[in-house]
Amino acid sequence: MRTLIYARFSSDLQNDRSIDDQLADCRARCDREGWTVVDVFADYAISGGAGIGEGQRPGMSALLQCVQAGGIDQVLADTSSRIARDLGDFDRLRKLLTFHGARLFSLADGELDSFKGTVKALIDEQQRKDTAHNIRRGQRGRALARMNPGGMAYGYRKIGRLDERGQAVPGLREIHPDQAAIVRRIFEEIGEGRSVRAVIAGLNAHGVPSPSGGLWRISTVHGHAERRNGILRNDLYRGKLIYNRTRKVQHPVSRRKTLRINPESEWTIVDVPELRIVNDDLWDAAQAQLRRYAGGLKAPVRRSRHLLSGKAVCGACGGPWRVVGKDRWGCGNHRDGLTCGNGRTITRASFERRVLTGLSERLLHPDLVAAYVEEYRAAWAEEAKRGRKDRGRIERKRADADARVARLIAALADGRIDASDIAEPLAEAKAERARCDAELAEIAAEKVVALHPGLAGVYRKRIADLTGSLAADDVPAAREAVRALIDRIVVTPRQGTIGTSIEVHGLLSSVVAVAGGKLPDCTVPLVPPVGLEPTLRKELDFESSASTIPPQGPCACCLARRAGAPNQLRGACRR
Repeated sequence: MRTLIYARFSSDLQNDRSIDDQLADCRARCDREGWTVVDVFADYAISGGAGIGEGQRPGMSALLQCVQAGGIDQVLADTSSRIARDLGDFDRLRKLLTFHGARLFSLADGELDSFKGTVKALIDEQQRKDTAHNIRRGQRGRALARMNPGGMAYGYRKIGRLDERGQAVPGLREIHPDQAAIVRRIFEEIGEGRSVRAVIAGLNAHGVPSPSGGLWRISTVHGHAERRNGILRNDLYRGKLIYNRTRKVQHPVSRRKTLRINPESEWTIVDVPELRIVNDDLWDAAQAQLRRYAGGLKAPVRRSRHLLSGKAVCGACGGPWRVVGKDRWGCGNHRDGLTCGNGRTITRASFERRVLTGLSERLLHPDLVAAYVEEYRAAWAEEAKRGRKDRGRIERKRADADARVARLIAALADGRIDASDIAEPLAEAKAERARCDAELAEIAAEKVVALHPGLAGVYRKRIADLTGSLAADDVPAAREAVRALIDRIVVTPRQGTIGTSIEVHGLLSSVVAVAGGKLPDCTVPLVPPVGLEPTLRKELDFESSASTIPPQGPCACCLARRAGAPNQLRGACRR
């Protein structure tokens, strides 16, 4: 019986030897029963209620793909709880396996059919909920005992202490002198009227490591008003331990966890004067400044996603180029007081207009496309050269598999072997032959890249239509179509003058798709991996006060040079 083995443990706090133990027991059972182990799959530190998608449980997702390919008789696990701790997930998995002719089997329960599997899945799901309840109860007990119920806050450190049985006592902590001094410094500077941005700029300038060990950021100090996180809102610094302020709720489809605020009536508040770092005066002064910063904002405002959100980076530091003020974009690292001196900003309208103009007028310039085509051919030729080296080895493997198929069929015809004995080795030989055929098919000759001469005109018209849709109705589909054309945007301050230089990087495959064309069929994806498709880019220089793009842009040979074209494609620059 052709078997896939699956193992899982749910928490990174558990011993990863659990996987090895599960696999060892499953292999031992397969040896006793004479089952053939085709492959082994595992998920490390993933909950049984996380879902079964590729991004949720990659091991289980890969196992399902193997089952769907055919040739699998059963999936074996230690217990049903290793398969899933969610009734819906378990039922879906079992039905998928049944549809593809495989059964679900566990060492503890045997075959998990529709009745037994449903009962076990219901018990496993309830056990997961009970475990979560018990953990919360234990954490609340620790909080009431004035011990740490969760993670270690900045300014404190663990205490190593043994009980009367010689076992470590969990949850003990004390003030970390060096970190506590930083906490007091932050409260003092905020109380004196300095902004959070100025405070973290000073910490970064003096090389003070943040709680994560890197640079300080605004969110680390300022935090969130409702969630009461961040250094300035942490009640522990004033000697108040608060537990159960928030809870995590799991989305039933994506299984992503969302943090929600509990009513204050459900909070557990305990006095811990031995953990106080700041006095009441410092605390009250800092809270007064936070209320002043709030500016009377009654409800949190969630900004909508802009057309170029997440696409632009600062050319000076590589940090995100984002919204930094009312209708203006700038370097996020500079805005947050980090180590970037690029303080120049651009209005949103000007930024989007210049990028859209570059996409419309420059990305399908004939010389730029010629440079791309030449690079594509060169990259494909290199891939084909490497493939030809492997052709001989694969052809030999294919001939060997073909010979095995012929020998087995001949033995069956002569009566030297029974049909039951030939089935498995014949299937393996045919599968090996099919794999070799697929590998040989991938080793193709160099492709000829040719784009229709009228493609640029069609592309410009469609970009104009998309731009009109954005201006008229802000259509989400039009916005995403434009975003798909852009790989990234690099914004760099111009040297010796005001203004900013913008460099737009786009993938030709996306450009061609918008124009209704396509690249030639090949073994690489439509958007080839990094290193195979040269990035197309067009630099748009402008002054901050300019209202339109300068009429005289870079010449064709400059475009080709920036696209990385070979020397023979570069003419004498007219400039």
